[in-house]
Amino acid sequence: MTHAPERGHAAAAPDASTIDVRDPARGTPVGTVARRTREEVVAAVARARAAQPAWAALPVRERCRLLRAARKRFVGARAAIIDLLARETGKTRFDATGEAIAVCLDVRAVCRHAAPALAPRTVSRGFPLGKRRLVLYKPHGVVGVIGPWNAPLTLSLGDALYALVAGNAVVVKPSEVTPLAVSCAVRAMAEALPTDVLQVVTGDGAAGTALVDEVDMVAVTGSPQTGRRVMERAAQRLTPVLLELGGKDPMIVLDDANLERAANAAVWGGFFMAGQVCMSIERVFVVESVADEFTRLVVEKTAALRVGPSDVESDLGPLTTAAQLATVERHVADALARGAVAATGARRRSDLGELFYAPTVLTGVAPEMDVMTHETFGPVLPVCRVRDEEEALALANRSPFGLNASIWTADLSRGLRLARRIDSGCVCVNDCILNAGDAELPFGGVKQSGLGTRHGGIEGIRAFTRPCAVRIDSGRSPRDPAWFPYRLRTSRLVERVMGWIWG
Repeated sequence: MTHAPERGHAAAAPDASTIDVRDPARGTPVGTVARRTREEVVAAVARARAAQPAWAALPVRERCRLLRAARKRFVGARAAIIDLLARETGKTRFDATGEAIAVCLDVRAVCRHAAPALAPRTVSRGFPLGKRRLVLYKPHGVVGVIGPWNAPLTLSLGDALYALVAGNAVVVKPSEVTPLAVSCAVRAMAEALPTDVLQVVTGDGAAGTALVDEVDMVAVTGSPQTGRRVMERAAQRLTPVLLELGGKDPMIVLDDANLERAANAAVWGGFFMAGQVCMSIERVFVVESVADEFTRLVVEKTAALRVGPSDVESDLGPLTTAAQLATVERHVADALARGAVAATGARRRSDLGELFYAPTVLTGVAPEMDVMTHETFGPVLPVCRVRDEEEALALANRSPFGLNASIWTADLSRGLRLARRIDSGCVCVNDCILNAGDAELPFGGVKQSGLGTRHGGIEGIRAFTRPCAVRIDSGRSPRDPAWFPYRLRTSRLVERVMGWIWG
């Protein structure tokens, strides 16, 4: 998500032409990137537009071959990429490595599905007779990808790869908070691709605005506020947008759930990457008959988590920005002031660094508290007791967000019935979070959680194309029956035929 600059965020250097990136765990410098001007962004898009037609003209299998070659360059540079990612985000090296693996799997997915996704689709024959009908899937041209700070590698390159295989050129604008790993990865991959087909431009919001103004399609991962600003800007040129925004993802634990599995999932799903994931479990609704045992297990497992920087054995690291830490503390304070109880955590880990926060389980939580209504995006797991599945479902749907949800039950038919009724773009039954990284499933939200979907094999590739309808006639007949001159006799015959067929 996108937030205001704070400590742990990228900071402007004294000359304002560069951005310094610091390690949120230790406060030490990690690297510096250029703050690209509007003119530089415009020039990058112009280069991409010049390179795109030749890229789109390549056979699909050749584009896939080159993307596999780009993946090989990416893997060759993986040590530097993963190191930069762990240091600039503060996430554990295990989580940073997971992002790199996701990029490799995305290449596999796009190459597997590219040929059927981009092949002309024949429409079944019917009225009018004697016509051949096709749908072609054409690239938009130049796609701009605006990435977030929390999972910059996966969420920037994931979109870029789908756009590239569809025949687009791509310009990536990573978050100014975490631009280093993405920049390193793009440079490595671009070595295997035609010049200017894949580029990166670094900078702040002004660079993002310039990119939106120039490209033919824009894909954004960020907060709902960022999504609205991009959509408003893109609307001036009617530029298509793909938005993946925030979430307040509910977990519903029913009375027949495997509580050991559900508790393990709640702890991982709530505290993975310090809770800074749009697919994090942010609200737990547990049926009261099993609430005591479930909560006991969750608190016990949370207390065992190891917090620390990425270069030691740890399960979660710091918050990436001071602004995000402030949000976490505000939500926890509101909950405690309104009667919730901190079963564990609810404090900074200043012994580790300024941006570390202890993983926190809140009990006695009420649905109207800020921690249950606003996106926390941090290591906080609020647990709310409910009477039954109907109350859980009603509370889960009482949210402006709808990105992901999970249902925990031994009865899979029951889980699927609830999945049909929950207002969410994605749902898991006895699982959580990783459906976002499943390249075979479409991923997107409803309500304020986004617009459009990514991934999903064929659907994910076609999301970066525009369908073109083609109708073909043999050309042997001098005229069609519907052409001039019109005849009254023919009109009356058509009226009678309507009655025979549909009357």
